[in-house]
Amino acid sequence: MEELRVTVILACYNDSHYIQGAIDSCLKQDYKGPLTICVINDGSTDDSWDVISQNINSPAKDFFENSDVLIKWPQNVYADTKIVAINTANGGPSSARNIGIRYTLQDTDIYAILDADDEMFPDKISSLVDVMKQDMQSIGVVYGDYENHHLNTGKVIREYKEPYSRRRLLEECIVHSGSIINKKAFVATEESTGYYDVTMRTCEDYDLWMRISEKFVIQHVPKCLTMVRTDGENSSFVVEKRIWERNWGRVMDKLHERLNAKVQ
Repeated sequence: MEELRVTVILACYNDSHYIQGAIDSCLKQDYKGPLTICVINDGSTDDSWDVISQNINSPAKDFFENSDVLIKWPQNVYADTKIVAINTANGGPSSARNIGIRYTLQDTDIYAILDADDEMFPDKISSLVDVMKQDMQSIGVVYGDYENHHLNTGKVIREYKEPYSRRRLLEECIVHSGSIINKKAFVATEESTGYYDVTMRTCEDYDLWMRISEKFVIQHVPKCLTMVRTDGENSSFVVEKRIWERNWGRVMDKLHERLNAKVQ
């Protein structure tokens, strides 16, 4: 069986301090199959694009959906690894991810999602792909555990470990945003608003998991595979939580609309 083609979708907005660490963590993966690292600069106003593009000397160039694209096959990593950097206007995380997905769709079997201020442990992709490839027809998402690191101190705040159940998913977003996703699941659940709903600035991943869980199996790997940075229990976290709660209601409204449509 040929190795599955994996594309990391790495959307960045004003994360110049962390984006290089995220890219480096992708380049250090022990996965030996074809790997594309697709970094989408979502109209950053800091020097994120400078940091991203410094990884790509003498690139091949492309143009896609009004966005500049740089492509490079980096040395000193596996032969089937390449970096794709897309510089696009700001549209939010959903829009940026969707652009990366559309650009790489024909050359990808599995997507790995990573936030620009997070990092993968070296065995993340291989560990999750080993589970998904057991049944590429029915498994839509595989996720692992993660560590919360304080944004400023780097101290481990906690480890997040949550086995999957559909009941728990209906209560809260237990599936980590940095999961791997079967391309078939993206295609089968695409809405008019995109793979990720571009009208949602938060909870867009929760909305996606809900849609995928209605048609595909979600699997959990009980192993810490991602380092996630967080502010901790400060005021900005509380504000984000309130915004998240409002969008959680939106996710539930969309779920009820889909259920009602099935009944009619």
